[in-house]
Amino acid sequence: MAFNPELCRNESEVESKLIVQYLLPQLGYTPDTWHQEVAVGSIRLDFLAFAAQVLPFVIDANSPLSVVMEAKHPKQNLNNHFLRLRHYLTSLNVRYGLLTNGKEIRIYEKLGDDIKLVFSCAGKDVEIKIEEIKSLIGRNSLNNQAIDNIVIHSYQEKLNSQEQGKNSMKIIAIYHNKGGVGKTTIAVNLAAALSKKGKRVLLIDIDSQANTTFATGLIKFQFEEDDDLKDKNVYHLIESGEFNYIPDIVRQSQYFNNPEIDVIPSHITLIEYQDTLNKIAATRRRLVKKIEDGR
Repeated sequence: MAFNPELCRNESEVESKLIVQYLLPQLGYTPDTWHQEVAVGSIRLDFLAFAAQVLPFVIDANSPLSVVMEAKHPKQNLNNHFLRLRHYLTSLNVRYGLLTNGKEIRIYEKLGDDIKLVFSCAGKDVEIKIEEIKSLIGRNSLNNQAIDNIVIHSYQEKLNSQEQGKNSMKIIAIYHNKGGVGKTTIAVNLAAALSKKGKRVLLIDIDSQANTTFATGLIKFQFEEDDDLKDKNVYHLIESGEFNYIPDIVRQSQYFNNPEIDVIPSHITLIEYQDTLNKIAATRRRLVKKIEDGR
């Protein structure tokens, strides 16, 4: 759908014709990833769009990457709204803000306690500039930025570095009690993406279905004689506090990624030991401790 700034005669039409009907769909945002007339304390936002579906949404330092969009009357000077947008972005810890009156479109980026202009164009040029806008605040672009900023199940980085007195490892857990919601897909794709960016990644599978283990190319269990995971998997890492550390259990993925990643595999027998593990309180901290110790 084309956009004609001449059809925006007031603020409401800037919101509906430019932002809702044109920009949000062009940038890849679906109705479940953006909110209109958002109230956060004393702050009132025209639009807040998220890179990922967030219901209900929460804005804090750990929020998914998002963008604020503010619409003004075509006769208003956008310079008069710079300070307010800066207040929004810095107060809510939102990286990008779009400011428009239909005749002009500006994108600002938060840098510490200030913001800087990173893009501007006339409203009549938005169609020929849309790819540039997408590269900054498009939904896919924000998701790619999220991958850059997340380290999942990572080994301790710079393990032998003399410059650091303690671990620099970062961990993210992907969990949901419901099946079929994408846990395996997220875990293996993030692991592969981070590995390609030079990160040292350890992917830990603690699901008895072992789908993540299978996805990384490790052996399935159709034939018992080929099963080399039964006696060395995540259960053995958790059940003993004195034996079976990460180097003893870790495997390398096969035909999954270049470079391949390290994997602590699961096994279908894990379900048989679930009650045993639950009855031993110490098992709840063993995985954490062995990861923190880097062994």
